[in-house]
Formats: sequence, structure tokens, C-alpha cells
Amino acid sequence: MVDRIYDLYAVLNDKNGTNNSPEALSAYQNLIDAMKQGPQEKKLALQFIGKFCKNFPAEMSKTVEAAIDLCEDEDINIRKMAIKEFPTLIRASTETLQRVIGILIQLLQANDTSEVTQVQNSIMAIFHINPKETITGILGEIQRSQEDLLRKRALRFVCTRIATLDETDMSKDVEEHLIKTCKEISSALDAEEFVTIIKLLSTLRSMQTLIARQELVNLIINQCNLDQGWNGIDTDRLSLVVNYMGHAMSLLSKNVHSTKFIVFMLDYVIEHVDKLVLSSDDKLDLFRILAEMCPFSTEFDRPKERLAKLFDVLMTFLPEPPVETETISNETTPDFQFSFIECLMYALHQLSRKYPDFLIAEENEERVKDFRLRLRYLYRGASSYTTQLKSCLNEKIEGDEQDERKKSRLIAYKICSNVQVMIRDLCRSPPSFKSNVVLSWKTNEELKRSLSETDGGASATNKNGAGTNNNGNAGNKRARPEKQLYRPPSGGQVGGQKNRRGGYQRY
Repeated sequence: MVDRIYDLYAVLNDKNGTNNSPEALSAYQNLIDAMKQGPQEKKLALQFIGKFCKNFPAEMSKTVEAAIDLCEDEDINIRKMAIKEFPTLIRASTETLQRVIGILIQLLQANDTSEVTQVQNSIMAIFHINPKETITGILGEIQRSQEDLLRKRALRFVCTRIATLDETDMSKDVEEHLIKTCKEISSALDAEEFVTIIKLLSTLRSMQTLIARQELVNLIINQCNLDQGWNGIDTDRLSLVVNYMGHAMSLLSKNVHSTKFIVFMLDYVIEHVDKLVLSSDDKLDLFRILAEMCPFSTEFDRPKERLAKLFDVLMTFLPEPPVETETISNETTPDFQFSFIECLMYALHQLSRKYPDFLIAEENEERVKDFRLRLRYLYRGASSYTTQLKSCLNEKIEGDEQDERKKSRLIAYKICSNVQVMIRDLCRSPPSFKSNVVLSWKTNEELKRSLSETDGGASATNKNGAGTNNNGNAGNKRARPEKQLYRPPSGGQVGGQKNRRGGYQRY
């Protein structure tokens, strides 16, 4: 049979051996049949098919199907040889490109590394022949397939091999097609796949403009189905939305807005958080993502109603100051949850910049009066605690465990300092919102830089009214010195058990 294949080659290689020759056509068809014979015949026929396929476009469908059958051969060398020939077949006729790409994407599930590498090389070769159709084929297969491994590897291939191409290999027109196709299939992706697509798109050159970034944020908003609201119970849906919000954060700026996310959180989430069956850390994450997004919000409808919800939730974390005749014992010392307070107060501080009349509205007069009393009480407690923390931070300690303790104290110090800065703004008459606060869960480098900045900020604030002196002690002229002060924990509690974020459980 091998000799017979060489005879067929001789006929096809003859100068008159074209598709117009009945003899040549018959010889080519016999070559296709030879691809179904033994191992040697398969290999030899594949080599010759690649050379002559361009002369027989009418036979291309049969040729491709025969090559696809070889992709299931027991011999890995034959499989790899068939995979390698696909770009040659596509060069001869692009009509079967979608079919071939679909097969190659499925072959990405192969266990053998060398085989997967050959599949990837063939896909890239076909991409250079027709990039748009290749992208459509890959993403279409991801959309249709129910195989998790296939979808995962295909997405990884797009991210690592196609999205990283430079302008020479992927023109602006092709990149725009990639963006368009990714958007079209986004609704069919699960959460992990959707996040992968967002990360991919955010790295593309065409997506670096403000308009493009806002389009990405809008894509995330649509995926969240924010217009459907939230029933206050479904924690899985809430976790999904919050996860998407976290990935949207890197896209936000003063010109790329988070308004719809803020409205969703104010309308449906914050007033239900305390009732959710979630850990304290998970609840804190909800408030943190809200706080981080607030600086990028624009104006929204019904601001009084929405800010009132935020205000009320913050009030639940602010203990009432004790009455003048009340004696406070260690057992009745309020537990200031500073981490939660920092998030909610920061959100109110940021959003009130856009609606400064909220805290001075006549209908809020009594509530704001109570609010300020609680803030001053909180301020005194925070001042005393930061004094102890600062003293601990100045101690010389060694060892990994001690380093972790110092890192936790640094975060705790920053939390309390942030709260103090915002209290000084909110206790002014009228309230001021000029202070810029670096949220405590930023990097350690930011925390260390802001430590000295906070001290300077406190001193500067004192010149204009309520605040602390350089030692962090209470210096608010409107405070009532005869009231019992909040007594912070001492001894071991100052360096107490830290939670998994490096903060304190007592927060």
C-alpha cells in the first residue's frame, strides 16, 4: 500500500495533475482513503495531502474530516501530525475554519503536554491566517461547551497567547473584534470565567480610554443585574455581586463612576447586613467595598432617603455616651467596632461631599445632635486607645510573631486615627468634608507613610477647633469633661488576638 501511495503522489505531482484532471482527482481521493489505512500509510498520506489539497477545494470537507479522524488515533505521533497539518488545510480553503477551530479547542483537553503544545501552535498559525474568524471560533466554542476543562483552557489560551500579542500581530481592528466577541458571550459565562474576561479586556490597548473603562464597568453592572435588586436573604447572589464590585474597583476613577453600585448597596444591602448569616469578616468586607467605591460616585436620585439609611446604620455602631451620674465599670465599657465604623463613616463622609445639606437639614436636627454627642464620646475612646497603641508601636520588638503583632497594632492605630480625622470634620458647624483619609486596609507602606501624616493632620485641625493635641488626648472644647471616659483595654488586650486581616477581634 505504501508503494501505491507513492504512485498516487507521482500522478498528483505531474505537471498536468490538477483538479481538472480526472486522473488527478481520483488519485487525490485515493490519498484521502489511504488516511484510513495502517500507521505508515496514514503518515505518508498526510504529508502528500498537505502538498496537494489546494488543488482540490471541492474535496476539502472530506479532507478535513479525514484529518479530524486521525486526531483520535491511538498513536500520539499520528495525532500530532494531523494537528500540525490543519493550518495547511485552512490556507488552502478557509471554509472549514470554524470546524477545525472547534476541534482544536476540544483537543486542548489532551493530557500530553507535547500534544497540547502542538494544538496551541496550530491555533496560532490559523489565527495569523484569519484572526477574526479564529477569535469567533474560540469564544464560540467556549460559549457552547459544557466542559469545564475545555472552557478553562480555551480562556487561558486566549489570555496568554492572543491577548498578549503586540500591534504587529493583532491590529486595532482585530482587537476591537476580540472585545466585541467577549462582550457578546459574557452573559453565558460563570463568575470565574467572567472575571477572567474582564481582566483580559482591561489589559487591551483599546480599553485604556475613559470611555472604554466605563464600558467595562457597565458590562460588570449588567452581569450583576443590579436592576433586579436583592431580597435581603440570598447571600450567594450578594457574594457574587460583591465579588464583581471588587474587580470593578481597579477600573474606577473620577471619570469612571461607581454610582449604580453605591445605589444598589444603599437601597438593598446595608440595612440587612446585621441580619445576614455571615461571619464578622464577611460583613466587614461588604462595608469595605462600599467605602472604597464612594469616592467615585456621582450624584444620584433620592439622596436624603439613601443617605438616611447609611446614617442609621452608622448610628447602630455608635454607643450612646453614659449619663453624667452613671459610673462605668469594665463590664459596661462599650465595644467600639472601629473597623465597621471606619467604613461607614468614610462612606458618609465621602457621599456628604456631594450632599452637604443632609447633616444640616432642619428635619435631621435632633438626630444630628445625638450623632455628634456619640461622635465625641467615640473620639475620646479612640484618642485614649491610639495613645496606648502609639506607645506600643515605639517599643523595640524582635521575631516574626512580634512583627505580626506590630503590624496589627499599626493597622489598629490607623483605623482609630482615620475615625478621629473624620469625627473632627463631622463635628464642625457646619460639617466639613475636606480631609483626605487613607483607608486602613491599604498596603503597609501606605500605612507607615500615613502614620506621620495623621499626626500632622491632627495638629493642623486643632488650630480650627475640635481635634486632638499632639499626644492624641481629647481636646474638643465642646466635649463634656465631667462625663465618664471610655476606658480602652490595657495590658494584653492592646496587642490582643488578631483576626485574619491583621486587625483586632474587638473591632
